[in-house]
Amino acid sequence: MSHFKNISKGRLICLFFVFIFLQSCKSDKPLQHKLAGSALGTTYHISYLGEEIDSLESSIDSIVFVINHSLSTYQDNSLISCFNLNSDTLWDNPNELKYFETDMFHFKYMVRLSTEISEKTSGAFDPSSGCLFSEYSRAKASNEPMNESVIQSCLMHQGMDKIKFDSLDYPYKLDSFVQLNFNAIAKGYLVDQIGAYFNQLSVKNFMIEVGGEVITKGTNQNKKHWKVGINTPVIGADPLNFFEVVELKDQALATSGNYQNFYIVDNELIGHTIDPQSGKPIINELRSASVLHKSCAVADAYATAFMTLGFDESKQIILSDTSLSAFLIYEKDSVLQGVFVQ
Repeated sequence: MSHFKNISKGRLICLFFVFIFLQSCKSDKPLQHKLAGSALGTTYHISYLGEEIDSLESSIDSIVFVINHSLSTYQDNSLISCFNLNSDTLWDNPNELKYFETDMFHFKYMVRLSTEISEKTSGAFDPSSGCLFSEYSRAKASNEPMNESVIQSCLMHQGMDKIKFDSLDYPYKLDSFVQLNFNAIAKGYLVDQIGAYFNQLSVKNFMIEVGGEVITKGTNQNKKHWKVGINTPVIGADPLNFFEVVELKDQALATSGNYQNFYIVDNELIGHTIDPQSGKPIINELRSASVLHKSCAVADAYATAFMTLGFDESKQIILSDTSLSAFLIYEKDSVLQGVFVQ
């Protein structure tokens, strides 16, 4: 009987250590939290490790509100809408005036960053082409080509060099007809702002995605660097059919392409990439540009510019800038090819 008790006791001790081992293995894998929602007319997805963040969704909503109130051309009460209308009457309202300094902070940063990237891309990235973007939206809604006379009128009133800063460091126009539109950089900038919030909270491992633009920090639940799939740039392709999977090490990635947002007139495909030089939609051999940088806003802007510049010019810009790298998918002899440039 005593022998039976000893065996049982030994088994219990063994089972106890197995339990402790399993628990230690389980606790060794950090807890991952996920959140999804809507922002800037698209969706966002967030994954992070560690303690759960209280009221995270409402905090994200607050960040989105701030960016929209400053940069959204779809809001009549945004700073950019007032700037485009050459009006300052909005701030006669105390409820709007309280947002002015915060709005201006983001607006000034966007103007300065956009001007810098516009210069480095020889105007291929140009948010002062807001007039052209509006005409494209009108033409797409009417399913017709862009109006040539409107294009020429828009070209006369664009250029980031037409925006300067006064003695109070507030931006103003040299040409009152200039229209700004930051849609080609705003998603990336929102990703950066959410990432900055996570950094303030000392979150060490996260991945934030807004409308396909991504920023990462640290590692995932398996203690490996986060990975992001790049879609095959073919119309109607399976969204889970990745052409390439990129590993991100504390980096941002933004992708631009002409295979999703387009319309067709007289059997001609009209892409959404507008060449600021000609004022017209452009489709070239570069089918997709996925740019990596520490800033998602910067990656977003360059991805847009590269779709205008094409493969060769984009490659030269990347090779001349050590802060940039990119995975470029281009068509050669009717075959898609991909290359990582850094």
